[in-house]
Amino acid sequence: MTILRWQLAARPGISLTMAANKDKPKLVPEEQATGRVAEIYQEIKQTLGVPHVNLIFQAYGAYPLFLELHWKAFKPLLATSEFFSMAQRLRADAYTRMHNYFKIPDLCERMTELSFKVGARHELDQVVELFHYNNPPLLLMVAAQLEAFDKPVGGAQPPSGPQKGAAATRQVFEQKPVLVEDNAAPPATRKLFDEIKRELNLAVLNTDYRAFARWPDFLSVYWAVLKGATRSALYRENCLALRESALELPRELPLRLQLTVEQLQDAGVQDDEVAAITRITEKFLKILSGLTLNVALAKIGLEGGTNAGMAVPSLAEPAPQRAA
Repeated sequence: MTILRWQLAARPGISLTMAANKDKPKLVPEEQATGRVAEIYQEIKQTLGVPHVNLIFQAYGAYPLFLELHWKAFKPLLATSEFFSMAQRLRADAYTRMHNYFKIPDLCERMTELSFKVGARHELDQVVELFHYNNPPLLLMVAAQLEAFDKPVGGAQPPSGPQKGAAATRQVFEQKPVLVEDNAAPPATRKLFDEIKRELNLAVLNTDYRAFARWPDFLSVYWAVLKGATRSALYRENCLALRESALELPRELPLRLQLTVEQLQDAGVQDDEVAAITRITEKFLKILSGLTLNVALAKIGLEGGTNAGMAVPSLAEPAPQRAA
């Protein structure tokens, strides 16, 4: 048990066992956000260079005081080039792992076989690039936040410069992806959504898969490949390795990150909220480590894959059984 979890367990009224049973976080979508939460959402999008609000922030948005404190602590970090350079290290790590350790077919060739138009293919490539870029900074932020709950982290090296330096590694995506929601998805897509959530143990389907669902044929082909990979022990080992890499990086942050449990409580965040926020952060650390790998697989597949001539599995074919 970490110091943080010991602290929470020792506090009256906080039950980690009870909290663990509440898997589905409350979300505050961008269109429902008001006041300071809506303002922070806009600042997050602008600072990260993305056109949408990620699920982790929608989950934090259910706790406005914490979201305010979290963003106040992280915003200066995201104005440094070092932060985005560290995110790039995680991105490269994930790409290398999927490229070197997994057999990935040529999804580009399959899209040609499915008569994808040039415009649709270009838009799909841009959506994959968006999430390939976006997930590693989120993974780094979640890992840093989890470490900072216990004690201050980072600040060993002074930053090299403000936002001007970050521009060299920070990208900007202006086109908001079209998301397919359950109530608008055709039956076959809803079935895929349910299977993805079940196989990946997701309480809420990530934005990435909803964006990919705009092209149902691609989602079907991609998921057929990804499902086989995620059922292997090798995949789980690489998820854990990427997660551990993310947890090592906060000590290298150029600025001191201070947002401990004690500081949250002193600021007025209630004990039950601290427990819920901690649980959400731990869950998203696991989700984002897998998601970073999963989107790297999509990118590699659309670049030609790793195995020329490898057949793309069909959803009608039996998938390999999950390793014990």
